[in-house]
Amino acid sequence: MRQYALVIIYASNDEVKELANRKLGDVGLEITSGVMISWHARQDLEGRIMSIKDELVKIMEGGFEGEFAYAIVELTDEQFRAVRPLVVRRLEVEDKRLLTYGENLLKRMRSRLNNRVRREYGRFDRQYRRLIMLHNIFDVKHELLNRVMDLARELRIEYERRHKEN
Repeated sequence: MRQYALVIIYASNDEVKELANRKLGDVGLEITSGVMISWHARQDLEGRIMSIKDELVKIMEGGFEGEFAYAIVELTDEQFRAVRPLVVRRLEVEDKRLLTYGENLLKRMRSRLNNRVRREYGRFDRQYRRLIMLHNIFDVKHELLNRVMDLARELRIEYERRHKEN
């Protein structure tokens, strides 16, 4: 079974939270505020956290005040099974969000195609690929995922059809 770790972050303000999310966003899934589950090795996570701390030190030298603390907890299989329902719920929320975004994008695509819609399709596609990756990593399959996949297919077909017309 794959190894997972919880990364628990305390950040005293939004700027510190943004920095942490920017540095850690691609190595895990935030399952609740300040708590992320990751599939990356502890050393990789610690390296990223050290880069957050280094950046905070530079910012603080300029007069910024903020606090940052963290913990990395490597999960046993049993602990992961206990946390997995939170992961499933979080992925369901992300599926619903992407479905809404994709359905609205499809409506806009059918009404017009311009650079903004192209950029939005690219954004949707990146989010879709990340969501599929997360579902695979955490071995989560449900009906919402099937709906997202169907919508992504429909969007790709519509995008390609419109793109060829222009």
